[in-house]
Amino acid sequence: MTKRTVIVLLVGVNLILLATLILANWEPPTAYAQPAQLGHNYLMVAAEISDGVDAVYVVDLSQRRLHAFTPNRDRNDRRLFHVGVRDLQRDFRGAP
Repeated sequence: MTKRTVIVLLVGVNLILLATLILANWEPPTAYAQPAQLGHNYLMVAAEISDGVDAVYVVDLSQRRLHAFTPNRDRNDRRLFHVGVRDLQRDFRGAP
């Protein structure tokens, strides 16, 4: 091996060791989904309910109710309309 090859090999090994040290000690920043206190207790989920039609579901944790909202079909009007509510406590207990 030539002197140049040995130096390139040692520099490469040092770079690999440096990358290993950095990756082993680096922690990604913590993601907080809701940093504020749970004063309102709401969860929101968007979902497709049929082809091309989306809905927003809002779960009220304090009342244990699921509300469904759909957008207006008119492109100029960006309001959401309340289309229904479910009582989750009744639904999950199996009461009629």
